[in-house]
Amino acid sequence: MTDATANAAVPMGRKARRSLLEPIVLGVALALIVLFSTTIPGFASLGNLSVILSNSTSLVILACGMAVVVISRGLDLSQIAAMVAGATTFSTLINAGLPAAAALALAVLAMALIGFVNGWLIAFVEIPAMLATLATAMFMTGLFRFGVLRGDYLLILPKSNPAVVFFKSDLLPGLTAPVALMIVALVVTGLVLRFSTTGRIIYGMGDNFQAARLSGLPVRNTIVFVYVYSALAALLAGLVIASASGTVDFRIVTNGSLLFEVILVVVLGGIPLRGGRGGVRNLLVGAALIAVLRNGMTLYDFSTQTQDMLKGVILMAAIFVDNYLNPRDAETDTAGDL
Repeated sequence: MTDATANAAVPMGRKARRSLLEPIVLGVALALIVLFSTTIPGFASLGNLSVILSNSTSLVILACGMAVVVISRGLDLSQIAAMVAGATTFSTLINAGLPAAAALALAVLAMALIGFVNGWLIAFVEIPAMLATLATAMFMTGLFRFGVLRGDYLLILPKSNPAVVFFKSDLLPGLTAPVALMIVALVVTGLVLRFSTTGRIIYGMGDNFQAARLSGLPVRNTIVFVYVYSALAALLAGLVIASASGTVDFRIVTNGSLLFEVILVVVLGGIPLRGGRGGVRNLLVGAALIAVLRNGMTLYDFSTQTQDMLKGVILMAAIFVDNYLNPRDAETDTAGDL
């Protein structure tokens, strides 16, 4: 597959078009920073800004995986279940005395297999992405909670294990391992999307799947790739969260709020659910708004239910604004997006 063939499936004007939602969301984020800084004592302090950054690392890593899927015109509802399953696999293996490197390698293989199954069901069996990933999420949750944890919700990590210590340590003064891993995830995602043949195929699929398929692009293999990528991003986020808290908590899957926030980051940043557009810059804009918003709402002592309602309203408004500013193109969009 040549670069020229991959580029042929991506109309240049459409590929380069910048989402008009992005500057709007960035402006809202800046306005919230000003509002919270003037109404919440200590919001603009270095300590609180460090907390905002630290609490956003796993969310951004998850959003990297979700963005690649969404740009290809897919959706991964199994991502949080995969995150918990990957952390459970790693934690169970190191609790059994396996060396950290071997445990990590096996966890990577397990999550790659989950991503492969998702991609295979969608690309080759042709099950809609929402149904396929919802089914695998339910299967993983049941398998790991009852087959591995025997019905418990929590799995305790050995806090003295070198791997656990690494995932929550300071690599350099002012640079923690989670922040470094977040930066790595952003860089790798940017390289894949913008500077690889696979990335151009992903944009081509999202822009017009039928045209990409009929032009001879390996769309089935690319679908498998994007779901494997999402699962590996979920594993990395799971290791960061589990190491920071010292536990793997399956209630993250059942309450659904983290998956909601990941999709919110992607959509708010300007990556439309119909695919074909967006990149790392969009993730940073969406993550900035969500990170500032949830930190401010927590400091205002809003209840979880109130926070969820506000984020729901914001998501609906973002989708409405994006559809209004960037209407569907009947010549290139096709039915059955997901």
